[in-house]
Amino acid sequence: MKVKLGQVPYLYPIPITLVGAQVQGKPNFATIGDTGLVGIHPALVFISSHREHFTNTGILANNTFSINIPNTLMLVKVDLCGTISGRDLDKSALFETFYGETGSAPMIAECPLNLECRVVKEFCLQHRQVFIGEVVQCYASEEFVSNKEGIKVSADLTRLDPILYALDNRYYSIGSTIGVGYQEAARWKGEEG
Repeated sequence: MKVKLGQVPYLYPIPITLVGAQVQGKPNFATIGDTGLVGIHPALVFISSHREHFTNTGILANNTFSINIPNTLMLVKVDLCGTISGRDLDKSALFETFYGETGSAPMIAECPLNLECRVVKEFCLQHRQVFIGEVVQCYASEEFVSNKEGIKVSADLTRLDPILYALDNRYYSIGSTIGVGYQEAARWKGEEG
């Protein structure tokens, strides 16, 4: 038996990110959970935030942004960036920042992974402002990079230790690995016939 819960977007887990933009000459970061993958080839991502976010003004001014993937050790600062506007707190002092190929998308050195993005589309839907960005470059902290068949790859999620969020207003950490993509189907025993 199913129980109706209403119009709630229960899509789990929600990755917690720190979205960066250069705003009024300084790096600024907003905690954003409404983000995700649009496609792999080309590498496209999206972020969606309230159109009044201070960070949005920098994204619009520079046509670039960063998506920084924090780990659970950064939880206090991550929560702070989601509760205080950059209008009221200079968030550039919270983190060590660096710039990549665009020169205008600030990224956080303490985050294990950083995506430097260029805006390819922006639109508003009700009170939400959505930015679709093409990933210009992905950066990973050296300790989280390994070589797989001569290709540099990022560590698994358990080592990256990202912060996850749920609509119960709680933060979570990642659990253990339960399988390998595109290989578990081999265990399926189809109907004999």
